[in-house]
Amino acid sequence: MLRILFVLSLFLPLAGCLGTTSPLPVGLTASMARPGAQLDRQEAIGLINQYRAANNLSQLVLTAELNALATEAAARYASDGNNNGAAALVAERSQGSALFSAGYTNFAETFSGWRGSSRDAKTLLIPSAGKAGLAVNYNPNSSYGAHWVLVVAN
Repeated sequence: MLRILFVLSLFLPLAGCLGTTSPLPVGLTASMARPGAQLDRQEAIGLINQYRAANNLSQLVLTAELNALATEAAARYASDGNNNGAAALVAERSQGSALFSAGYTNFAETFSGWRGSSRDAKTLLIPSAGKAGLAVNYNPNSSYGAHWVLVVAN
């Protein structure tokens, strides 16, 4: 419960900017810890882009190529529970940087974790980045459940 309250406190100011009556859009809070869950990539990249704009950086645009790479990397990450294979896949197929996370059930929590890590925040704020791919893969047999991958590139 404290974790949920903490996440909501981080995003309450954002809710006012979005003009919604709920604290966050459903696309950011929908649970991905279930079979068949569909990530709202546009809502997610919108949140990242608001963060980038607050830091005077240009927006990221989702590309089919990077979304496909992130999807494959998230599946690999979820299958072995280790991001080493997923990181190697991203390095092999792109010049981009990647963020990984597991255990968070929705994108708002995942983003909060990335933003709260100085190392991950640097990746979110790469000045030259202009493209992105984002994916989540749920593995019910994993102790982490949802496995997240964000790829950012020039």
